[in-house]
Amino acid sequence: MKRITQLLGAVLLCIGLCSVPPCSGAAASGSTLQQGVNRGPITAPIDPELEKQSKNSLDVAKYYFYKRQPSKANKAAVERLNKAVEDRLREIIDINPTFAKMDEVYFLLGEVYTRLGDIEQAHEFYSRVVKEFPDSQMLGGAKKRLAEIEAQGKAKKEG
Repeated sequence: MKRITQLLGAVLLCIGLCSVPPCSGAAASGSTLQQGVNRGPITAPIDPELEKQSKNSLDVAKYYFYKRQPSKANKAAVERLNKAVEDRLREIIDINPTFAKMDEVYFLLGEVYTRLGDIEQAHEFYSRVVKEFPDSQMLGGAKKRLAEIEAQGKAKKEG
């Protein structure tokens, strides 16, 4: 009898919880609505398949950026390679803005823009790593690159 009462209680609890309508609107889209006093923002659940896809795209971008180096004399090939890496990384930002390795994405975009000579864009992405990911392994590299960019800026102003 006690077991039946426990099961009945569990069923009633499930029915009570299951009858709550699903979230809709801003809360379902991963907005920053508070869950309660000092409990932090509501975040969308991480989609494992999307994380896997984003990690694969990041790995491919890193491979092409670091391992596939066409001859510097072939400027068209260098431009195509950098554009392909940039497109992969931008795709990650667009499709999965909460990607677990977004610090690496931003850092590598900074590297791509540095290679392309777009120092303003490079500065923006290195700065995002520093501001948004203070515990990142990429933090030291981003700070170093920002210092190099600032030194180049000072040299241009003086020279």
